[in-house]
Amino acid sequence: MAILIPFALLILPAIFGLLPPHATADHVLYTGEVLMAGQNLTNGQYRLAMQSNCDLVLYEGETPTWTASTAGKGNDCYLGLKHNGELVVRRNVHYTLWSSSNKSKKGKYALVLDGHGKLGIYGQRRWASSNQKETGVLDRSVVSTEYVLYSGERLAPPKKLKYKHYELGFKKCNLVISDSRTGKVLWQTSTEANSCYAQLEADGELTVKHRNNRLWSSNKKSENGPYVAVLRFDGRLNVYGPLIWSLDRKDDSLFPDASSSSFPRTGDFMAPNE
Repeated sequence: MAILIPFALLILPAIFGLLPPHATADHVLYTGEVLMAGQNLTNGQYRLAMQSNCDLVLYEGETPTWTASTAGKGNDCYLGLKHNGELVVRRNVHYTLWSSSNKSKKGKYALVLDGHGKLGIYGQRRWASSNQKETGVLDRSVVSTEYVLYSGERLAPPKKLKYKHYELGFKKCNLVISDSRTGKVLWQTSTEANSCYAQLEADGELTVKHRNNRLWSSNKKSENGPYVAVLRFDGRLNVYGPLIWSLDRKDDSLFPDASSSSFPRTGDFMAPNE
């Protein structure tokens, strides 16, 4: 479960007492959100856990594959994604125990745990759909559906991105965000053709195409690199990127056999250009 709390307003002991002891939730953490002790990012068999002993651990099933090595270094620890794209484990609100060390310009970023166990920080936000976002206290409990489109991937019928009652998919050739509770269309591209697909390009531009003909685009592009389009919990579609930091557990040079008594440490994080 990821909860949105401004860093400066954290009252950790009070908040900690109100949280479920072993909450699991979706697989994206956004700028300004934190994972408290007992909370996780979860995607299939993979789990990034902020543990009560202050350690941040990545699991495959029940097997730990990476740790930040912060166990026992404090109380009331949490994981936060800062407005400069830096990921931090902190205690006592502001004391940093571990950092991803990758900083960028001030903006909105997203930490994604993908279905292969890879962690990546994408940003800044490049584009957002124009529909009004849902406000208030939003449910961020377990989400098992796919709601992230990665650059180079296509979204074609009958495939949809789904986050709880929000859906991104095609109605004929019209790409829409809809509310499955009411059937209401919240946003659309108003495109028409016999058959269409959506694609997130290598430069971060989101497009709708018929065959190879472009019918619509977000008209926002940047340098080439990995990007993500995320159907958010508030009902909006956002594009983040490029990738500024990553950890890939499948890289044998970074991760020893999971049965080993030792795990990769902080210095084993892989920069995007490595």
